[in-house]
Amino acid sequence: MLVTNFRYDARTCERVVFDPYASPDGFRRNKDSDGESLPSSIHSNDPARNGSNAALTNEPRTPSELDVDNVHFNDVSVSFFEDGEYIFPHENEELDVDDSEFEVKIHLQRGADQTEGMETLGEEDAIIGDLQEKGCTCDDDEEKSFTRSGLHKKATVDEAVDDQFFIISKSRLQALAMETCSSCPVCSKEVMPTISAANGSAAHVNWICPEGHRKMFCTQEVIGKSHTGDIRFASAILLSGNNFEKISLLAKFARLNMITSPTFSKLQANYAIPAVEEQWRDVQAQTLAKHSLSSDGVVVCGDARNDSPGHCSQFCTYTFIENDTKDILHVGFVDKRQTAMKSPNMEIRGFKDGLKAMEDSGLVVKEVVTDAHSSIAKYMRESKPQIKHSWDIWHGSKNLAKKLTKASSRAATRPLLYWVKHIIRHFWHCAQTCGGNVNLFKAKWRGLTHHVTNSHAWVSALDHGPTVCEHGEVEDREEWLRPGDPAHMALNGVCYEKKLLDNMKYYVNFRHTSILESLHNHILMYASKRFSFQYPAYRARNLLAVLDYMFHKERPVITDEDGKPKLVAVWSKHAKDWVPVKRKVPKTYNYIESIMRDIFVRRASDDQPMFRPAVLGSDDPRRIRPNLAPLARPPMEEILRRFDSRHSQHGDEVD
Repeated sequence: MLVTNFRYDARTCERVVFDPYASPDGFRRNKDSDGESLPSSIHSNDPARNGSNAALTNEPRTPSELDVDNVHFNDVSVSFFEDGEYIFPHENEELDVDDSEFEVKIHLQRGADQTEGMETLGEEDAIIGDLQEKGCTCDDDEEKSFTRSGLHKKATVDEAVDDQFFIISKSRLQALAMETCSSCPVCSKEVMPTISAANGSAAHVNWICPEGHRKMFCTQEVIGKSHTGDIRFASAILLSGNNFEKISLLAKFARLNMITSPTFSKLQANYAIPAVEEQWRDVQAQTLAKHSLSSDGVVVCGDARNDSPGHCSQFCTYTFIENDTKDILHVGFVDKRQTAMKSPNMEIRGFKDGLKAMEDSGLVVKEVVTDAHSSIAKYMRESKPQIKHSWDIWHGSKNLAKKLTKASSRAATRPLLYWVKHIIRHFWHCAQTCGGNVNLFKAKWRGLTHHVTNSHAWVSALDHGPTVCEHGEVEDREEWLRPGDPAHMALNGVCYEKKLLDNMKYYVNFRHTSILESLHNHILMYASKRFSFQYPAYRARNLLAVLDYMFHKERPVITDEDGKPKLVAVWSKHAKDWVPVKRKVPKTYNYIESIMRDIFVRRASDDQPMFRPAVLGSDDPRRIRPNLAPLARPPMEEILRRFDSRHSQHGDEVD
């Protein structure tokens, strides 16, 4: 521990007492006073107070020399000490002292009455201490930056980004320390290295000889007063979509030193999340600039995703994707508190905000593709009639399949069940081949009810469209329906439903949002619906999934020696059969190092304490209400009174 004491008079700036135990060889004489900060040399009756050229002394005053009762009001105790990786100038302020005899930052240590109400810095603040240049004999003869105690080496951003980490056992690290330094270079006596944890993923090595000479070493560099391994560890948890509690449990089982939850939260909130947001803004700006040059307009597909599997959602993610290039144009987030605590209203809110944001950015939207959301359909019909509104063919066929399955649930209509998947395929065929003509769509669709009865030519009351099936010869089969039987009548009831016929105009352009469905499923890797997150973390995790998609959506397919794509058989729960799937080259995640570099830069340039109070963003829904509870939490005594004696005696356990 490095202890430095000064006597400072606010009127005369006199008398400085240096550390008498400092040694230029890197070892320190371990005195009893090294365990705590030495008392400041305050003595209001010191005759040197009245002189302007007080002599410097290297002898600290003992407590008996201090006249505490007569301390002048302007005498201020100036003291700091460095212990291992922490330096504690509690609630200090810097003074500029013009003295050529010494160059040191002086910190005022205020009394208890002056620090009342101020925040106390704890160990989790990871304050490493002032850094100074210290010569280090290296192969490249470059100057390295160390703390005053020589414990920590300051790393540059490039060094922190390129550094690698290895797992080493405590016994092997201690053996390595013995090989490195087995005797004291000052007194040549044997030293015994000790290993201690550093409140994180790093370890500290201490060499102490019987005479008290001491040398220290840390297994990680520091950047911005934090260990580089801690920063990378916390960032990697977020960037890989993992959960801190599960990783912490893994480290506990593996007996790995691990950062604490408060440290992870602060590193995530102050550096990792802003870096992810910045990366997304850059990608989005490039994407919008690319598509804003299109004078014909763009076709955008939109879909919503809620953060929970049920109807108790708190967050809604609304995503817009360009139909042709499959580029993500906009990702919006809506909180339940922004819609008067009504979850069903979050999707229409996200749609409106996203469409407005794209138009404000200069995009010309000529067509919007969504699911069959009634509120969105009404908004587009009344407020955006100049924009073509299409519905997703996948959602339409899915809803149609549900109706057909329900219609075939009775014993009399059971034969219809065989035709369900064939009817869905015909629905897709009609939308794909109608060429945007709704009448042609309907004409093709009406032929379905004749085909299932093995009648492939019919008389149509419509003046347009085919009156014969477009397929060739078909095999005779037992599954043909009889005209007029219950199964055929049930099919007619579904196919000729007025609402379905009226909505066919939304499917004539044959648009689908299957890519968005896949993306929303991929978000589960980063933001599972089984875990709850605060708004900034939930937003960042969704953006990470979008970045993952954007950087890997054009991955090529793996081919064999003949240039044919490699296929793998996958069981499809939807098709209830094995289907071939093309294999793509593995992901590279090249963008992660760019985000990691930004995180290190933000930590290195941050001049504020890491454990500072959180500042809510302008769009953070916690500004509306701190939590979802409509009422403030009452005292526990009042809560217990509301329950019966069984609950009041045992209480509800919370894990």
